[in-house]
Amino acid sequence: MAKIRYLVGKPGDQKFKRNIPLLLHPVAGKTAFVERVRGRTAAEIKEQGNVFAVTTDAKLNAFKGALASGVSEPYEPDGLSLTPTQAQQIAIAYYADRHRRNLLRGDYVALKDEPSFPDLLSDAGEAFLVARRAFSGDEVRTDPKALELLVSQGILSREDADRISSPKGWPSALIGHKPFQLLCRLIERADLDLADRRYRSLNLGTLAPVRDHLFSEVQIHPIQTQVRSQANAKTITDLKTLFLSTKTGVTRSRLSQYRIPLRALEEFLGETHALSDISRDKCRELMNFFPKVPAHAAQHYPKATLEHAAEMFRDKTGAYANRPVEAQKHVAILKSAFDLAVQEDWISTNPWDGLKVTIPRTKKFIAKGNTYQPFSVSDLNKLFQLPLFTGCVDDGHGCHTPGPNLPMRHRYWAPILALWTGMRMNEILQLEKADICRSSDGIAYIRVTDQEHGFYEGKVFAKRVKTTNAIRNIPIHSLLIQAGFLAWADASKDQRLFPEALGKKGEKPSDVYSKRFRYDAEFAGVWQARRLVFHSFRNNFNDALRNASVELEIREALNGWRAQGAMDSRYGQGQTIERLHQAVELVRYEGIDTRHLIANASRI
Repeated sequence: MAKIRYLVGKPGDQKFKRNIPLLLHPVAGKTAFVERVRGRTAAEIKEQGNVFAVTTDAKLNAFKGALASGVSEPYEPDGLSLTPTQAQQIAIAYYADRHRRNLLRGDYVALKDEPSFPDLLSDAGEAFLVARRAFSGDEVRTDPKALELLVSQGILSREDADRISSPKGWPSALIGHKPFQLLCRLIERADLDLADRRYRSLNLGTLAPVRDHLFSEVQIHPIQTQVRSQANAKTITDLKTLFLSTKTGVTRSRLSQYRIPLRALEEFLGETHALSDISRDKCRELMNFFPKVPAHAAQHYPKATLEHAAEMFRDKTGAYANRPVEAQKHVAILKSAFDLAVQEDWISTNPWDGLKVTIPRTKKFIAKGNTYQPFSVSDLNKLFQLPLFTGCVDDGHGCHTPGPNLPMRHRYWAPILALWTGMRMNEILQLEKADICRSSDGIAYIRVTDQEHGFYEGKVFAKRVKTTNAIRNIPIHSLLIQAGFLAWADASKDQRLFPEALGKKGEKPSDVYSKRFRYDAEFAGVWQARRLVFHSFRNNFNDALRNASVELEIREALNGWRAQGAMDSRYGQGQTIERLHQAVELVRYEGIDTRHLIANASRI
């Protein structure tokens, strides 16, 4: 193993030691930094060594700044009397307060299938990098945040703080004040651990443990010696109200996902069951039940309990549902909810800590066969020969009855657009007339964005995108132009191209249309749950690009995926519309009969 910097001594009696340059001795008040080894394993010792290195780097930079300012002796500004012990206590209180706020905001846990999850994870990663730069001493400065904490703790008056931080006294008045500088470093240390914890928690799907030993006591809650009276005991209903109050602004479908595990808890134990009486054994029983909860249980079994719904599903299919991944999401939600209860001092410990659903491992090539598949040529021909595309009674209940009408609305255009643009269902259904654009060279393209161009009084839906990478421009394929899409869009009298696709308040357009498309695909005989669905059109589009030898970077730009070269994608303007147009025009679907789609353009 490579030698660890600053590690001296023999195994069993080791320490970290770093000599301080002679010129800095008067400012530092000592000749070396020394720290005893706390870890046992090589990895723990190496980690402590890394922390020791960056901590002492920051201290040396502070000493250099003090020397440059002419401060050679520790200086105590008037009005500031701070001890190292007080500095540590203030830093721990600061950590606890920020941790509590993170819990209340729900910063630690988010479902990985949430559209905003990649952005949340990216923001958390960026916050960690910022905190690490501050902790490593890249910017040597006295932190104003520390002064504000001293004021809030009553250690320093507002008048003294304003005077100390005046141009005459800042920062030279504090650069040599050792306890204050210790407080600044401890705040940076707290910020680093909190940022690291948030990033790890989002990746784990549950609250990650504290890494920094200084703040581990924040997690220790005193054992309650006084028995709570039944009147004051918090119940499952109280927990549900508290948790859902932190989830304001989420979509109706996302809120329903949060409600399922809370509903299971209520049904399993009762709404008035005291939180303090919930044991880990009860949590394990409920956790083992979660995989049996059928998909969309609230919709498919509206009057049944979740347990009864699981039995009804078994009677219908011959076996219980087996959804361990969804079950783990339910556990993560309850873990997050009970963390709030601990923080509010309703309970002393979280009974869900450490509980995880066992998720069977599958080989990648087998798992891939269980994901969305592209439609075959035969499937696509069956789908586009439905009366919806050849002539029907209407695009409601008469959509599959042959007739003289051809209503070109969302049920007509959505599959066609998806196949020749690769757009997601919701991206199509929320399109506005202003999203159909033309470049200076006359290239027509669709602008996928969450920006709304019109004002919709009493609107029930706001545009959104899955990730920031989903904001993109997609040139319109020549077949779409031949099929009359541009002419139809230009003739539209509504600002939204598909206003009839909107559902009830809080619903995404895709919540409504996904059921309609399934009905259409089943009628055509091409539907297969979790295999052949609307998302399959994206597979067809990407396969067509790949078969035309379009490079990965262009495919990512058209499909709205996270760029493989993440840093490269942050600089420049990205791909030109001309280059994207060349790639889109290479999309071909040999064997698909589109003659009637092109002929339909004459009916616009």
